[in-house]
Amino acid sequence: MSNRIQPIYIFLTLIGLVLICNGCTTSLLVSSATAAPSGATYMSGSGGTIESYQAVTFEDTIKATRAAAEILSLEVKQEQVDADRVSFQYADNGDRRVNIVIEQRTATLTYLKVTTGMFGDHGLGRILTRQILLEISDAGDLLE
Repeated sequence: MSNRIQPIYIFLTLIGLVLICNGCTTSLLVSSATAAPSGATYMSGSGGTIESYQAVTFEDTIKATRAAAEILSLEVKQEQVDADRVSFQYADNGDRRVNIVIEQRTATLTYLKVTTGMFGDHGLGRILTRQILLEISDAGDLLE
């Protein structure tokens, strides 16, 4: 093997390692800090989990989640409501499931976690999260 070809194999091996180690999670990784119409927003996620902090009331986040699931025609599989924590499990027609946890952190700060699992339908989790955030921004009762 000539010395000219050897660096190409090393380069291709390094690219392969990067794709193997990061390729699947790169497309799932969402990370941003923005001032959205719904107030201050922080989102992060990887591997089938999206976490978000919203400057919006707990009740408005629950309403937005239910409205988003209805708009996307998702079926409620499970719902558990506690004083400062709500969890939902929704499924599409193919029984692909997404779990949502909403926690009240303060009177005006809410934690939102959307989980599809490592091998679940990540696109379903992302579009549901986007729809929830859209519903929060359309609610009208926003923190400014």
